[in-house]
Amino acid sequence: MSAPDEKHAVRDGSTKSAPSVKSAASVGPPVLLSEDDLTPEERRAERNFVWRLDLVFISIAWLSYVFKYLDQTNISNAYVSGMKEEINIVGNQYNYFTTLFNAGYIVMLYPSCVLISHVGPSIWLPGCELVWGVLTCTLSLANTYRTVYGLRFLIGLAEGSAWPGYITLISQWYLPHEVAFRMALFNCAQPVGAMLSGALQGALSTHLEGALGRSGWRWAFIVNGTLTIFVALVAFLALPGYPERPNPLARWYLGPRELEIALRRNARVHRAPQRGITPRTFARALTFWPLWLIAIAWSWGSNTTPATFFNLWLKSLKLPDGHARYSVAMLNYLPIIGQALQLVTQLLLTFASDWTGQRLPWLLVHAAINLASQIILVVRPARHAYMAGWYLNYCGAASTMLLAAWGSGYLQDEPEVRTMMFATGTVFSYIQNAFLPIAAFPASEAPNWRIGAKVYLGAMAASTVLFVIIYFLFRRVDKIREEKAKRGEKDEDSRSLRFWVY
Repeated sequence: MSAPDEKHAVRDGSTKSAPSVKSAASVGPPVLLSEDDLTPEERRAERNFVWRLDLVFISIAWLSYVFKYLDQTNISNAYVSGMKEEINIVGNQYNYFTTLFNAGYIVMLYPSCVLISHVGPSIWLPGCELVWGVLTCTLSLANTYRTVYGLRFLIGLAEGSAWPGYITLISQWYLPHEVAFRMALFNCAQPVGAMLSGALQGALSTHLEGALGRSGWRWAFIVNGTLTIFVALVAFLALPGYPERPNPLARWYLGPRELEIALRRNARVHRAPQRGITPRTFARALTFWPLWLIAIAWSWGSNTTPATFFNLWLKSLKLPDGHARYSVAMLNYLPIIGQALQLVTQLLLTFASDWTGQRLPWLLVHAAINLASQIILVVRPARHAYMAGWYLNYCGAASTMLLAAWGSGYLQDEPEVRTMMFATGTVFSYIQNAFLPIAAFPASEAPNWRIGAKVYLGAMAASTVLFVIIYFLFRRVDKIREEKAKRGEKDEDSRSLRFWVY
């Protein structure tokens, strides 16, 4: 099947003559209803509906995550912009800022998944955002590293609601052939937030240093937190809720007709409504092998942790006369190149994946880029080539979106498992990022880390093998479901996705 024909089968889920069976590398299992049955007017209505979602929902989700990521990463920019000297940060205290943030984030992930399934995303997500916006402003008052420890933990706790919550919403409103690119549009807020953090800190360190007796890095926390609070207030009016439990405040762009279209689209791919997670369904979700394998693959495969230490390497570089090679402003601006590469790579790979209906080939392209970056960082060639290795490392986040979309395509009728899969992958990633960098990239060894990228090179190689294993397991699921369909049977209780695959 050629790429355009396969794309057509993926988008429609069937052909005119008979249902098509998509491969394991495709967006998900076969669906029984076809978009070919839609009238031209219904097609236009669906396009308008998707456009409304993109324009309002994805935009506000994107803005929320921009400031979430900005509030998460601005500690790195503050550190190289005077915070280290002003509050006397020594040894691995800087690494503990990240560790405590990650610890708070991890603690909140599963409780947030349960609470949001009952409270609803249009209340829970903006509410948590308000909290972390206020806490980010409070960071500007910190005068000791202990204060930063406590605030970073609390900010992580509040921000733990964001990523799984928004990704679950995307997987509930968009069809399988639309979801990876929308996840990437949302997730590209990470590099944008990081770029804004660098640019903002660079500008503030130049123009507001000393204004009203405050350092530039303190002003950055105030500005970041204030913008976060504003976006949170708008989100109360813009987040759509779930299709079957919509946000009444979002009626200004999602009326009865749009909600009917959303429910009809979900029925076409046999997507079950989002349900409140109970202790029983929580435990049941843990028996699904895609939850575990995909979560492990994306925690190993995203592999971008070394890029967060790029600033420390840049800060260590000296001119022959002993002066710093780069100014404070340049230390904030140079990582923007890598963040731009991350943004472009995510969008290109996920768009290509949705367009072709394939996940595995684009995961392997991503793996090749990541392996190359880690090899360069291990070899440590001359300065400019070494810098290229750092920049390539920023491209590693695309695997998360591809894996999340791949898994969700096979879990259309398992909304609790989808939500738990997103949370579990995030838990694994943050556990890894909370503790592994302290051993691999201790600040006291910067810039000549003894272990460093070697660990992440091994993780990337292992994740590449895991991508292929997942592909063959999904092929087995396709075969089981195809054989059952021929016999007029269903995959009862999603047994083909449980640990007792048969």
